[in-house]
Amino acid sequence: MIIARPMLRVIVAFILGLFTSFGSCAFAEDGVSLRMIEGFGGVPLNVAEAGKSDNPGLLFIHGNGQGYMSWHRQLSSSLANAFHLVAFDLRGHANSGKPWDVESYNRACIWAEDVAAVIRETGLDKPIIVGWSRGGLMAMHYVRCFGTDELSGIVMVSSRGRLVDVPLPASDSPARVSQVQLEESDIESNMAGAQTFASLMTAEPMDEEWTALSAAMNVMSPPYARRAMRSPVYDPTGEAVTSYASLVDKINVPFLAIMGDQDPFRETSQLSAAFVSALPQAQILIYSGVGHSPFLERPDRFNMDLNAFAQNAFAAH
Repeated sequence: MIIARPMLRVIVAFILGLFTSFGSCAFAEDGVSLRMIEGFGGVPLNVAEAGKSDNPGLLFIHGNGQGYMSWHRQLSSSLANAFHLVAFDLRGHANSGKPWDVESYNRACIWAEDVAAVIRETGLDKPIIVGWSRGGLMAMHYVRCFGTDELSGIVMVSSRGRLVDVPLPASDSPARVSQVQLEESDIESNMAGAQTFASLMTAEPMDEEWTALSAAMNVMSPPYARRAMRSPVYDPTGEAVTSYASLVDKINVPFLAIMGDQDPFRETSQLSAAFVSALPQAQILIYSGVGHSPFLERPDRFNMDLNAFAQNAFAAH
């Protein structure tokens, strides 16, 4: 592909803008350490930790095209005083490994084994999994393959995790179109999709620094990996995972769902009603005026709600 000069200038400006933004980046807070661990099949996983390792653990799993940095307002918060906080970049994302073959992405237990490796290598003891968007599906892959015996609770953030059935946005919606662009083979489409997707993360625009970082993380998930992750995923029996409704009766740990009422990816009233019907014991919190990222848009409230839920869940165990 030959890139036209005007678009070449846009690409260069975009890249320079990222470096300019990150030059004064304050996301890498004191007290947050990074290391690489080995996931399933030897894939390197980039892991962030905060707080004392002997505290009860919270494992944060990010959404599609993002990374551990999505949780910077949790990792650098007072939650680190009470909990061992762990977040990581999923395979195919951010600074973790990005295998070429579809077979490295299309088994539920591959994702579950990655989660289990992070839990094991960071010394988390029966943690609470906090899964945002696609991260909620990763939590359900873990439950499908390992059960809940080694968990103290589950928090789903703007996610259905295929536990419940809620319609997708229309195929011509910005949310869907941006994903198509991110799977294209040309950088121009990837950049357009990344910028659109980043703008959809919150109801109100985030600051330029975070928007640039969010877009950059999107571009770091290469098109071939995205296409592989969109392929059918198979459970341990070899059946394609189209629904995890069968897991509802197996979730015997405290369960919290947090969502914003302005989420462009799912109709919030439908999602909350589906959770109430499927899991009447679940706690449901809806944040007013908030989009797809409650933990970014209302970090103080989110951290307070998560702390209260976690304290109760760990006490119950």
